Amino acid sequence: MSQPPLLLTVGEVARRLDTKIHRIEYIIRSRRIEATGWAGHARVFSEASLDHIASELSRMNAELVDKVNFDGPGGNVAITFHPTGLKSLTQQPLEIAQ
Repeated sequence: MSQPPLLLTVGEVARRLDTKIHRIEYIIRSRRIEATGWAGHARVFSEASLDHIASELSRMNAELVDKVNFDGPGGNVAITFHPTGLKSLTQQPLEIAQ
């Protein structure tokens, strides 16, 4: 007998991708990724959706961040952002589902 498909809540997606829930929510809304179904009041997503969300998260990070420097012993981190990446965030209209 085959296993039923694994379905993941937004929180589980965030945990698996080691990121904050609000970043996952942003990607789901802005990329219009549809939930596979519902478990009570929680949306659930397939593993294919997990892969899609992970890909979009990587793409978003690549558009925003140009370079990250870490000096190890000093514990200092310097992040250089792409100017166009930051600007594009302010220009993308975000539609929130009602």
